[in-house]
Amino acid sequence: MEIFKDEATKNALGQLCDFCLDHNYKITVAESVTSGLVQLMLSSCPNAGFFFAGGLTVYSCMQKFKQLGISNDMCQASSGVSEKISESMALQICKKFRSEVGMSITGFASPMPEKGIKELYAYASFCFKDKIIFTERLTPKGETQLDIQLDYASALLRLSAERIIQL
Repeated sequence: MEIFKDEATKNALGQLCDFCLDHNYKITVAESVTSGLVQLMLSSCPNAGFFFAGGLTVYSCMQKFKQLGISNDMCQASSGVSEKISESMALQICKKFRSEVGMSITGFASPMPEKGIKELYAYASFCFKDKIIFTERLTPKGETQLDIQLDYASALLRLSAERIIQL
């Protein structure tokens, strides 16, 4: 299975890896909708052990609360997907792992008719030294659930690389 959707994603990943290596920064990831794909991509970089501190996949509201302290009430009200939840995930993963750089993503990769969720979207956030640099609402282009998850992971990496050069 090819985990990289395109050259732009590979290049973005390289930029993130180089940035962290060049500045001796650690990067961490909190994922929900992408189920560890961003962690997989980061760990595939050469010398990943020098900058990738790790991450968590927190798929449910219960785990978002237990692992990252995300308010269960806030989480339940939005089925675990909101701009604020994404930002909290990015900030909390940095605190938990004591890293300078944090990324997070939470969203929907398949409809949930029982919860009234028909539209697929995600929120992706990036923080640097305890400050949110961006939060973006993403809409997928993929057809299958896996393609959508790969779209989201690739978008997070590309957006992060675009912003990291401005730091």
